[in-house]
Amino acid sequence: MSAQAPRRAWQLPLHWITAVGSSLLLVTTVALLGWAAYRGSQSALLSVTDDAVSFVSGNLEQRLLRVLQPAENQLRLLAYSRLATARNPTERLEALPELAEALEGNPLIDALYAGYPNGEFILFRPLRNNIVRKRFEAPSNAVTLVQTISLAGDEGMRGEYRYYDALQRLLEVRVRPDYRYDPRTRPWFREAMAQDGMVLTEPYVFFTTQVVGATLTRRSFNRAAVIGMDATLESLVSQLGRLRVTPSTEIALIDVHKRVLAYSDASRVVVHTQGGKVRLAQIEELGVPILNRAADVPPAGGGSKSVEAAGRGWRVLSRRMGGSDRYPLNVIMAIPEDELFAHARQILRSQALIALAVLVLSMPLGWWLTQRLTRPLQRLVEDAKAVEAFDFAPRPQVRSHIAEVDRLGRATQRMSATIASFLDTSIALGSERRIERLIDTVLRNALDVVAAKAGAVYLVEGSALVRAHAQTHAADVPVDFAERYDWDEDLDATAVQAWREQDLFSSGNEVATALQTRDGALVGVMLIVLDPARPLVRAGAQIDPRAGFIRALSAQAAVAIETRRLIEQQKALLESFIRLIAAAIDAKSHYTGGHCQRVPELAKLLANAAHESESGQFAPFRLSEEDREALHIGAWLHDCGKVTTPEHVVDKATKLEAICDRIHEVRMRFEVLKRDAEIASLRARLAGADASQVEATLVQAWRELDEEFAFVAECNLGGETMDPARIERLKSIAARTWQRTLDDRLGISWEAAQRCKATPAAALPATENLLADKPEHRIERPANERFDADNKWGFRMEVPEFKANLGELYNLSTLRGTLTAEDRYIINHHIVQTIVMLDTLPFPRELANVPEIAGGHHERMDGKGYPKRLIGEEMSVLARVMAIADVFEALTASDRPYKRPNTLSQAVRIMAQMAGGQHLDRDLFRLFLESGTHRTYAERFLAAEQCDEVDVPAALAAAGC
Repeated sequence: MSAQAPRRAWQLPLHWITAVGSSLLLVTTVALLGWAAYRGSQSALLSVTDDAVSFVSGNLEQRLLRVLQPAENQLRLLAYSRLATARNPTERLEALPELAEALEGNPLIDALYAGYPNGEFILFRPLRNNIVRKRFEAPSNAVTLVQTISLAGDEGMRGEYRYYDALQRLLEVRVRPDYRYDPRTRPWFREAMAQDGMVLTEPYVFFTTQVVGATLTRRSFNRAAVIGMDATLESLVSQLGRLRVTPSTEIALIDVHKRVLAYSDASRVVVHTQGGKVRLAQIEELGVPILNRAADVPPAGGGSKSVEAAGRGWRVLSRRMGGSDRYPLNVIMAIPEDELFAHARQILRSQALIALAVLVLSMPLGWWLTQRLTRPLQRLVEDAKAVEAFDFAPRPQVRSHIAEVDRLGRATQRMSATIASFLDTSIALGSERRIERLIDTVLRNALDVVAAKAGAVYLVEGSALVRAHAQTHAADVPVDFAERYDWDEDLDATAVQAWREQDLFSSGNEVATALQTRDGALVGVMLIVLDPARPLVRAGAQIDPRAGFIRALSAQAAVAIETRRLIEQQKALLESFIRLIAAAIDAKSHYTGGHCQRVPELAKLLANAAHESESGQFAPFRLSEEDREALHIGAWLHDCGKVTTPEHVVDKATKLEAICDRIHEVRMRFEVLKRDAEIASLRARLAGADASQVEATLVQAWRELDEEFAFVAECNLGGETMDPARIERLKSIAARTWQRTLDDRLGISWEAAQRCKATPAAALPATENLLADKPEHRIERPANERFDADNKWGFRMEVPEFKANLGELYNLSTLRGTLTAEDRYIINHHIVQTIVMLDTLPFPRELANVPEIAGGHHERMDGKGYPKRLIGEEMSVLARVMAIADVFEALTASDRPYKRPNTLSQAVRIMAQMAGGQHLDRDLFRLFLESGTHRTYAERFLAAEQCDEVDVPAALAAAGC
């Protein structure tokens, strides 16, 4: 029995599905549009509300700044006025004219005053209203009151009121025994004296004027006084009433303690308490419950909050005023929702009626249009399925009386061809490395897709546009057609800006598009010559579809060109950086000279000889481009670790040399012993000894000391091998003693003093050996400079116990040369640093072997090298090449002052011995000579007198090849 075919899902005709679907979509759209319109209006109103609160807070903030900034400026000037320099109350009163002018010019200043360290005080108050005049019982024509507290001899402090008219004439002086005030006890005085700049208090109710304000104080320039002023905030109160969003909107300005600073009804802001005192009202004391809710809204919230109060919906908001740093203020607002959304609801009702009418009229029309549209759509579906299956073969165009469907048919047909061409171009752009071939591919595909007759690409070279490539697809268009475009001239700023603002423009049948990078930089221009029968045209706001393809293709080409250039620039930057490091290493020590610059050349010559070898050991060896680049970088950086090697060790010319040659210190000890001998002889004469015998003894002692110092000095030079007899004599000399009477721990560095702590100080005078190995001479090696057996780099160098040993006898006993084991380790350690430094660099995969190439030139074929003790087969060919290049360059270098350069034959003879001793790779040494690499290098880098004849067979025989 055959398998039953799966049941097909039920289906309906396309025109039915389209008609019903379009009708449902229309109904849904109308409903959603209506609801969206209402929600949009509601959101707009809420946004306007938020903006209104921001405007209110900004407006109030500006008002506040108009109070504080002029007051602060005035206070800064007063810090340098006569109030600061006056020595007594009489001189301070001389400042009345300028202070009266300041009070009159700024009606928001309630009072100006100054306090002094001796307890004296002076205050200038304008008598602007009847409340103030009545409180101070001022004469009718008085406009200014000056209150003073001054020293009055034995009477102590005396308080006085002085009244002045508009011309600053004194009207009356009243002594006020009840007027007592010590500014030194006030916080404003203490805070201002303790710091520079202005001190601002929290807003509060001024007791005298019953208005809200703040006090500003500042220390005078000479620290002789504190200047202060009271600034009112009345302008904020007058502003609130004009900032309502709706008639019933409630607005208030509060501080972080919910104290009211400003409200439309100013009488509610000030609360009178028992005892005649006044204070700011709390928000709940205003008698406006909805503002209590608004005050609980966090000022940093994102928008308004909807609440219910007294059977009415409200929108409450809170905003922080941005300019209040020390004492932040909040603007709170409550708006009735019925007033806020009244207009939006009216719009919703109107839109609902309009939408219903449109829906009734549109449904029959939609049904008819659906019938017309669905007939050719089936063919378009088949074409789309073919594109989905990556079948871009040409097909007959779908025709329709409906323009959109007809254009869709043409577009589908063109889409297949365009996608195929665009994919081919994308593959080329992603894989092609050469800019010339990349430009050729882009231009050819562009001409094919847009059916153009010819084209050309110009690239920016410096400050000019230079033609890079041109193509023609028609016999009547010459290949040099683009020469008439005068783009080879220098680009000025106007031309570049024009290209950036209009990335594509056309003139007749010619289209030009700018090739711009992702950051808008102009890298070139692509010119396309279209068929005159099909020029690039616009249809209203619609541009020819070919323009979009040209734009997309040019953008992709520009990115590809930019990427290729960036890669080239990055390589150039890396190359310059590498050469910079190498030059710095060579310049650091005159012992290396141009070593880091010559080794890469020799390494490349030898590696290329192995690459070109067609027989023997290196016949299979081939260098890829990545291998060549890795060798180039590794060779240039093979000694980069030398930047960490101390120069005083590299340049150590004598055994006792550290930062300076300590032979001079030893010489002085011999001088001391000679003086001691002379003193002893003189004492012997004074004691009555025979003068001639004493003189002979002194001469003999001096002769022995001179000979012994000459021997020590000779040992210090390191010119001769220290055999056991010389070492024994050195120990014998070291056993001599001399007396030190001065503390040797005075005037030494902190580090040296720390080393001395391990040994108790000797009592003075102290008897010491002539040459000493003291405990403080041994410098401990930090733990981080030791290698674990399983360190990640594989280092297996023997690490000396001490980082340095400065012992005099120890250094003078060095068997050969001037370097101790610790010194040699420091110098050899440069290769460790080279590997560590290069290992930290994020080399790409193709350059991952750079550390191995650079770090292997001190390894040996027998495993006795350093730092990893690798044997020959554990090293790559390029690492072994580096070892030969490093040795040969060092042997033949003529810029090292401590040795004469070897001739070519001498260097080859030494290297033959090294190859025979399994120091160098024998096969590479054979290739080095048989390929003539040694001769090629010598002709380029060695002096003529060094280039003698080399007996190659003899050298190979000596090497055991």
